[in-house]
Amino acid sequence: MSRWRFALRLDSGLALFAGQAVALAWQADGPRLQIDVAPTAGGSSPDEGVFSTLSQALRAQSFAAAGKAGEVAPLPMPWRVWVKSTALPSTSDLLAAELALELWLVPSREVNDLDAVRGALAARRATLHEDVREALAYWLLGSTHPLGGRPDLEKSWRSDTHEVLVRRSPDWRSRRRPLEPLLAAAQRLFKELTLRRRIPVTLASYEDLADSLGAQTPPLPIAFRQAIWWEAGYQLAAQGLHREAGAATDRYREACYELRQRLPGLAEGEIPGFGVSVGRRAYYQGDFRAALDAYWREWQSGSEQHRLRLRRLIANVFTDLGALSAARRLATEAFSGQEIDGDPEAYKTLGRCGEIALRAGDLECAADFYQRSHAAQEELFGTTGVSGQTAVYRGHVALLAGRLDEATARYAEAHAADARKDSRLNAYALMGEAVLALQRDDRAAVIACLNRLEGTDESSNDRDVLPRAVVALAAVAASAPRDKGLGAIADLLKNNYMAETLALLPLVYPRVGMASKALNRIADTLQQWDKALDAVPELVGEHVDGDPTPRTLLAVIAEVRKRDSWQALAPWRSRIFPASLLAIASPPA
Repeated sequence: MSRWRFALRLDSGLALFAGQAVALAWQADGPRLQIDVAPTAGGSSPDEGVFSTLSQALRAQSFAAAGKAGEVAPLPMPWRVWVKSTALPSTSDLLAAELALELWLVPSREVNDLDAVRGALAARRATLHEDVREALAYWLLGSTHPLGGRPDLEKSWRSDTHEVLVRRSPDWRSRRRPLEPLLAAAQRLFKELTLRRRIPVTLASYEDLADSLGAQTPPLPIAFRQAIWWEAGYQLAAQGLHREAGAATDRYREACYELRQRLPGLAEGEIPGFGVSVGRRAYYQGDFRAALDAYWREWQSGSEQHRLRLRRLIANVFTDLGALSAARRLATEAFSGQEIDGDPEAYKTLGRCGEIALRAGDLECAADFYQRSHAAQEELFGTTGVSGQTAVYRGHVALLAGRLDEATARYAEAHAADARKDSRLNAYALMGEAVLALQRDDRAAVIACLNRLEGTDESSNDRDVLPRAVVALAAVAASAPRDKGLGAIADLLKNNYMAETLALLPLVYPRVGMASKALNRIADTLQQWDKALDAVPELVGEHVDGDPTPRTLLAVIAEVRKRDSWQALAPWRSRIFPASLLAIASPPA
C-alpha cells in the first residue's frame, strides 16, 4: 500500500458469524473516520454512480460500513494530493475509492486521482458485483497458500484460515456455522482440505472437490480454486505423484493469472506462496537453479514465520546439491522455530535433518532425528498414521550401520504402514531390501526385488526413478544383464540425478572412457548448479570442503579423467545417497 493512503483495515471480528454486517473503518494518524456507505433507514436512495454500485456489491456479500455520511472537511491530508476537483467529494466517494484500491479492483500504480478511480470502475461496471465477490473471497482466505497470510487479519476467522492454510493442520475442526454463503463455502473448503491430509489422494480427488464446491456455491470463487490446487500440488508431490502434482500446479498458476485479470491491483508478488509453488515444481523436476531462484524471491518478500518452512524447502534443495552444512543449518533453524510455534509439520523438518545427517555419515544422529520424527507423527496422526517413509529411512540407517536384522524389520514395517493407506509398492523400501540381499550375497533375492519392481505400474508413482535405478544396479552387481544398468543410468540422467549417477557409473562402466558422454552431461549440469549456489550466498554461507557440492564433484570428475581411473571417486560414494547403500554392499565377484 502506498505510504500516503489510509490503511484501511478489513477485519471480520465476530460480526460475520452472527449474521451481521462488517464494520469497515479508516485508520489514519489523526482521528478515526467512520464512513457510511449504506443508506440510512428512511433516507434517500443511493445515486446511480459507480461508487454506489461498488457499495451495493459489498452489501450483497454481507459487507457494509457503519458511521455518518456527509462531506469531508477539512480533506484528510493523504487525499489532498489525490483529489483534483475543486468541490469536496462526499465521504462515501472517498471510502469507495479507498475500498476499490484496497480490494485490488484498480491498479494502484497506475491510478493517482479520484476521477481516475471512478473511470476505472466505470469501465468494469458490468462485472463489478462479480469482481467484488472475487476480491472478498480472496481476502476471506487471507492468502491461498500455507506459507502466507495477512498479519493484520489474525483474529476470529483468521484463526481458522491460519490453522488450515498456514499451519496446514491435519485435525482442524469447524467451530462455526456461518449463514453467509461465501463464508459457509469457505468453511466447507477448509473441512475438505483438512480431510484430504489424512488419506491417500489423487488429482481426481481434488477435481471432485472443486466440482462439488462449485455446484454448491456457483460460480466457485477463483481464490477457492487457488487454495484447492495449491493444496493438491503440495499433497500429491508429498506422495510422489509428481506428474499429477505438476498438473495441479499448472491449474494453480492459471487461477493466479485469472485472479490478476479480475483484480488488476493484485500483483504476482502479492500472492504469497506463488514462488513456493514454482520452486517446488522446479525442485521435483531436478531444476535446482530455478527452484532456488523462486524460493529466494519468496524469502525476500515473506515474514519470519513464512520463512520457517521456506528454510526446510531450501534445505531440501541444498541437500540434493550436496551443500550439507548449509542444509543442516537451515533445517536446524527451521525446526527450532517450528518447535516453539507448535508447527504440525515439524516432523517433516526432523526427517530432513535425519537425511542430512545420514548423508554426512553421522548415523547415530540420523537415527535420533528419525526416531523423533516417528514419535511426532504418532502424536499427530496416531500409531497407524505414521508414514512408511520414516520406517524406510530408519531401515537405511540400520543398513549403513551394519545392523542388517534391524534393517529387515524396518523395511517390513514400512511396507505394512503403506499398505494401510496405499496399495502402491514402496520402491524405496524395496531398494533397501535389494541392497540388503546383496550384502548377504543372496543373488536370487536381489533379482526377485528387480522382478517385483518391474512387475508394478511404473507410472503409479513417478518419484520411483531413483530407487528403481538402484535396484537395477544392485541386480547388475548380482549378475543381471548389464543392459539393466545402462537403462538405469539413462533414466537417472533424464531425471537430473547427477550426483547419484556419477557415484553409480563405475557399476556399469569399468573404464572411465566408456562413460565420457555421461560425464560430460553431468559436468554441464553441475556447473549450472554451482552458479545457482553462488547466486544465494546469504543462504549458503561459507563453502565447506567436506561437502559433496557441485564444485567439489566437478573437481572429482576432472581428477577421474586425469587419472583415467574411478579411484578419485571412491571417497565420495559414501557421501552421495543412495549410492552410499551400494558402496557399503559387498557384491559377489
